Amino acid sequence: MNKFVIVISIAIFVLGSSFAMASGNKESSLPYMSAQDILNKMACDGKKDGEKIKDRIDGEMVTCPAKIKNPKK
Repeated sequence: MNKFVIVISIAIFVLGSSFAMASGNKESSLPYMSAQDILNKMACDGKKDGEKIKDRIDGEMVTCPAKIKNPKK
């Protein structure tokens, strides 16, 4: 009986977490950021304001602190 209860509880947990992932995480309060923006922010980490870095995706020069290029509303 104990094994049956454990199996049922694990099944509910797995199904519940997969449904939450499939829902698109609409409850997240984090702003949308593209991978390019994240890479630019990481490259600017530890640099002074006004320093220039080369964008890792398209090769443009970006001034730190990196601005979000592709905001999604």
